[in-house]
Amino acid sequence: MDEVYLSGFGELLVPRHLWRALRRFDAWIEPALIAEWVRLMKGYAARQGRRLADGAIARAMTWSDPSRDVRIARERALRLMEREPLRCVWTGRPLSPASLDVDHCLPWTAWPCDDLWNLLPAHRGVNRRQKRDRLPGDRLLRAARERIQVWWEAGYLKADNPLLPERFRIEARASLPLVDGSEIRLDDVFAGVDLQRLRLKRDQQVPVWEPELS
Repeated sequence: MDEVYLSGFGELLVPRHLWRALRRFDAWIEPALIAEWVRLMKGYAARQGRRLADGAIARAMTWSDPSRDVRIARERALRLMEREPLRCVWTGRPLSPASLDVDHCLPWTAWPCDDLWNLLPAHRGVNRRQKRDRLPGDRLLRAARERIQVWWEAGYLKADNPLLPERFRIEARASLPLVDGSEIRLDDVFAGVDLQRLRLKRDQQVPVWEPELS
């Protein structure tokens, strides 16, 4: 599937205020929808003279949670290390294969998103013991801006595999605000990440990591 194929199905426009409300209250909306769907299915079955066990319906409605996949980002980081130094986007510390971790800039626990723009090289100790499941603070994100954009450029847009640059562009357009059009500017991608960060902080009260910067 690519952008041309998906666009062949047309467009569905959701009013901005409704979309934001659905995202803000999804923790309550999803259980209500599932309960209503179970009720409807039992009603349809009863009118057909069939009985559906609650357990069977519940199993059919079980959501398959997405799993993290940072394999591509890690492979790209290791390939780059063979030719040039690679640094932690948050601290600027040099990375080695042993210290490399792939961080979700906007944490997976708040927004399960494995888009390439959201996967950043970070020092393992920093990612697992300091940032963890927190949002980068405003000052930290702006201090890391150049390192993040250098990674996007070298890791994805200049990759040997021609599919990666296109995937990066499609994912940025699909999931980030402020990113539109055929030409993708990294400044626009960064601005979209920053705006999405603010939305997660406001809507989900995701904690923020703002270490002292030297």
